[in-house]
Amino acid sequence: MLYAITDIETTGSHASGNSIIEIGICLHDGEKIVREFSTLIDPGIRIPPFITALTGIDDHMLKGAPPFHQVADELEEIFDEAIFVAHNVNFDHSFIRAEFAAIGRNWNPPKLCTMRLARKAFPGLPSYGLGKICNWLDIENETAHRALSDAKAATSLFEKSMQLLDDDVVKKMIAKASGEVFLPPNLNSEDFKNLPEKPGVYYMLNEKGKPIYIGKANNLKKRVRQHFTVNPESKRMQAFMKEIHHVKYELTGTELIALLLEDAEIRQHWPAYNSAQKRKPPKVHIVRYTDQSGFERLAMQVTARVIAAHKTFPSQFSARTWLNELASEFNIDPRLLGLNMFNADAELPTRDDHNNQLRIALDVFQSREPSFVIQDVGRHDDEVSYVLVRNGQLMGFTFLANEEHLLDVIESNIRPLPQSEVNASIIGNINENYRGYKKLPAAETII
Repeated sequence: MLYAITDIETTGSHASGNSIIEIGICLHDGEKIVREFSTLIDPGIRIPPFITALTGIDDHMLKGAPPFHQVADELEEIFDEAIFVAHNVNFDHSFIRAEFAAIGRNWNPPKLCTMRLARKAFPGLPSYGLGKICNWLDIENETAHRALSDAKAATSLFEKSMQLLDDDVVKKMIAKASGEVFLPPNLNSEDFKNLPEKPGVYYMLNEKGKPIYIGKANNLKKRVRQHFTVNPESKRMQAFMKEIHHVKYELTGTELIALLLEDAEIRQHWPAYNSAQKRKPPKVHIVRYTDQSGFERLAMQVTARVIAAHKTFPSQFSARTWLNELASEFNIDPRLLGLNMFNADAELPTRDDHNNQLRIALDVFQSREPSFVIQDVGRHDDEVSYVLVRNGQLMGFTFLANEEHLLDVIESNIRPLPQSEVNASIIGNINENYRGYKKLPAAETII
């Protein structure tokens, strides 16, 4: 078996929008280096000053260097039938694959990461960066941040690691079907291996244990794996992968509970990489407030998020319809509900009469919202899950033993979730045809 132990220097930290400026390869047969290859590569752009400061490679040095397409054939010959090996392999692989793709060639060899090898061979070290682990193992690196010198250092690390690991361990790490091929460099492989193929919420944590991404899935292992295999060349994904140190999860039994819990957890932690949840489209919120004269009022507010909304609607038309129904049925002055009226000069009702009437109206409208419980499968065969909704508002969820339960037992064990426009929308789309739906009449106490 041949191993193409490779290092590259580049114009930037991600393959999207950057290029290779140097590549070094040590072709290894499992016992010794059988071939070395090194070349500077003309990226076709100016070298950023910070790259020159890091590597010593400047624009003058690259004059006359071949562009990538001129060395592509020789690289394919070297890589042919070899395992591609690098320290933080996904970084180097993403650049070389992008360069091949730019000239219309598909390059996707099996991979092996010396950083992950070192984690298995030398567990418990504070850092597995190439420089620090070479210092720890007394591996010489004559010219750090030059491709061939770093490739030789990675080769020495490869040899030392292979001496301590069984062949089966290495073969599993190489296998294309292995999730470990795609794992972020700092992630403990056991975290990924322990992920179940069940519904739940997953948390990607940084080195300090802080969530940097929270998501939900019907199949936790499959969904987490997708994060590591989609668009690995992008700047955002490269930064994301470096920050991931741990993955934890919480089983939810059903996708519904996963959806509700995901929303609550994102709102609590606001992870840095949950950008989609932070760019919510504007919705129409009914807000309740007291003006300077002591009148309790309602008003429409169009915004992506609001701290405390009495009710949220997808459009101004639906919000205005609801306000008009409230005004008509309970004889509430529309001006105090934020509705435009022609009789703007008419006398307002007394403050106390209006406030009492508005409170009654809101209580009645709220009481008409459905109350129900969703009974479904639990996290394992011996339990069931419950999602409780009272008067249209989510109360929370719980898991109990797989048997009949009194409603007050369910309520007393509920894990509460905060109100939000997201869970209000989810709950609002549930009707009596939903699986496990059970309406809660006032007199019913057994589920």
